[in-house]
Amino acid sequence: MVERIGFRTAGYRRLPIEEALGSIASVGYDGVEMCLEHPDCVPERLPSERCRELAMVAGDLGLEIASVSYHGDNDALPLRWERVLWAVELTAQLGADLLIVNSPRPGPEAPEDLDRQFRDQLTAQLEAAESVGVVLALEPEPGLLVADCSDMLDLIEWAGSPRLKVNLDVGHAFLTEDDLVESINRLAGEIVHAHFEDMPAGEHRHLIPGDGDMDLPEVIGALRGVGYRGYLTVDLFDIADAPEQAARVALARMRELVS
Repeated sequence: MVERIGFRTAGYRRLPIEEALGSIASVGYDGVEMCLEHPDCVPERLPSERCRELAMVAGDLGLEIASVSYHGDNDALPLRWERVLWAVELTAQLGADLLIVNSPRPGPEAPEDLDRQFRDQLTAQLEAAESVGVVLALEPEPGLLVADCSDMLDLIEWAGSPRLKVNLDVGHAFLTEDDLVESINRLAGEIVHAHFEDMPAGEHRHLIPGDGDMDLPEVIGALRGVGYRGYLTVDLFDIADAPEQAARVALARMRELVS
């Protein structure tokens, strides 16, 4: 199979979104993940006509909008819940059918009923997703309410909705799973999208593939082994000073990995 490789706009947060799309296309990526944390794409400031315009820009550049993401890690919970519902609508308006979300962070500052709030809101989000033909791909992440493979499988069973699937961030799984390949096997057909990066052992820091401690060829083999056919989307944050340079290096290494 020929894997499709994408890039998240989060690393281009200091550039206007049109420039970010142009750069990602010029590097040679197949698709793009539109991050609604980008300053130009904050949900309440992204009207439907602007979504259609950005979809046309991406299409003219030869980029597929493969996914949209909204996490809201720094938002107060009421705003976060509101923005995720906006994000569901915006995903459809951008011409995509996949919205990547995560869960909130528990801890002493979180409300005691955080899990109940999260599940209530997830139910509403899934209903909204059903109405516009969008799938929610929830991303397990170290330290969050849904942190690992087991948490994710429990949530899928609880929700009982075909609209809830998995965005596998391979670096996150490297940190949380005792056996990454076995966890990919357990998630199997639930994975609809994958974030790709390298990580140093024991440290949550997104690195260009090849710069960390992960066995990325093994990860590619495991994804192929479960029949995964979705995007491998490069997920880098700390590249805002030179995002295109990082994107070029990452794409070259990704192509080596999948060749």
